[in-house]
Amino acid sequence: MLARLDRIPWNSWHSFVFAILFAGVILEGFSISLGGATLGTIESEFNLTSFQAILLTPLYLVGALIGAFTMGSLSDYIGRKRVFIITVIIVIVGSLIVALSFNYGSLVFGRIITAIGAEGEVAVANTALSEFVQPSRRGLVVSSGNATAFDIGTFAASLVGFFAIILLPADIGWRVAFASAIILGVIVFVARIKLPESIRYLIKSGRQDEAETIVTSIEAAYTKKTGKTLPPVSSEQLEFSKQTVAERYAYVFKKYPKRISLAVILNITEVWPYYAAFSVIPVILIKFFHFTPASSSYSLIFITLAGVAGIITMSFALDRIGRRKTITASYGIAALLFLIIGIISDHVSILVFIILLVVLYFWVYAAAGVLYPQLAEMFPTEVRNTAIGIAIGIGRIGGIIGIIILAIILSHGVIVVFGITAVVMAIGAIAELLIGPETGLKSLEITSREEVKSR
Repeated sequence: MLARLDRIPWNSWHSFVFAILFAGVILEGFSISLGGATLGTIESEFNLTSFQAILLTPLYLVGALIGAFTMGSLSDYIGRKRVFIITVIIVIVGSLIVALSFNYGSLVFGRIITAIGAEGEVAVANTALSEFVQPSRRGLVVSSGNATAFDIGTFAASLVGFFAIILLPADIGWRVAFASAIILGVIVFVARIKLPESIRYLIKSGRQDEAETIVTSIEAAYTKKTGKTLPPVSSEQLEFSKQTVAERYAYVFKKYPKRISLAVILNITEVWPYYAAFSVIPVILIKFFHFTPASSSYSLIFITLAGVAGIITMSFALDRIGRRKTITASYGIAALLFLIIGIISDHVSILVFIILLVVLYFWVYAAAGVLYPQLAEMFPTEVRNTAIGIAIGIGRIGGIIGIIILAIILSHGVIVVFGITAVVMAIGAIAELLIGPETGLKSLEITSREEVKSR
């Protein structure tokens, strides 16, 4: 049945599912990035120190850690669709708490709740995309589709944050920005009700009849619309084991130690610079280059646009030159640029520094996008989201530690902050080069086998 699904060319059914998942990831990016887009104004309203302002991001990542661990494993147990509904509700509730927050503590609490839903979405969305896209398109669709949707949300958050701060009173604008996430969340919630369950999850759960109905309907719709007959495929015998939560976690570490280690390393080294863009960089612009909060938000718009371009460009490379080369190049070039920019940062103008950040985050965002197809391809259906949840969850721990470290050393200047970040991204590049498996253009059932060599 899965061979039948994988052979169906992209059609209206794929577009329908993709659009629903796409909208959810936009909400995720929007909710996460509002914190950075409004950081300067929030810092002023609550009279926060620079350390408290930067600390909002690692505290957010505490919620992200909880969301990744719980929602990833939960989706392997109750299904992808149900978890998608749960995560959207959590994001709506968290955004409401933030919009109504009255002090630093209530603000932090709301952001943690939002993070549980938004990062739970990260753990599940990439799997869902991977499980319905045919192998020949998986790299491009999962990387560019998911990451571009996230960055559209990020871009929208930058715009909303900028105009809300400019057009509305300071104590109202940022609250309106967070309230807008509630409206977007309700729209996504309604759309998610019609989202079909993952066919691979249905088969794994012993619900073959439901899976057969969906696959047959997709085949019939394609044949009716195009007049083409799909080629026959050989039947496959799939075996899935039913496991408890503890057994799934144990299985991942026992069966796939090298792959889960790689997944964790890539997530840690991606989260560090990615979240620095929306926590440390605004503070750098305000403290060292004397930007206003509005100007720093405006600068993030250009950084985000460059990031989207980077993701789309490198996503095409995934299915052409392979996962390992693309991921290694994205991480490696970003590391080199961090080092160079850190060294020359004290000797360039504000304009040149912003241009350099734009070029830098072309590669940083690319790295954040291109790793996800490989993550989903390295693990079998019955533990796929559990493994991804582990990797993302532990990765967020690295982000928490990293941002706190950057906040502490910020007084030593940009060169130290960027130099350490360069080392972090270089570790990701080296790990992928040494042990990353080439999983492109194959069925998920093949790529997740341990026999696929890791080099």
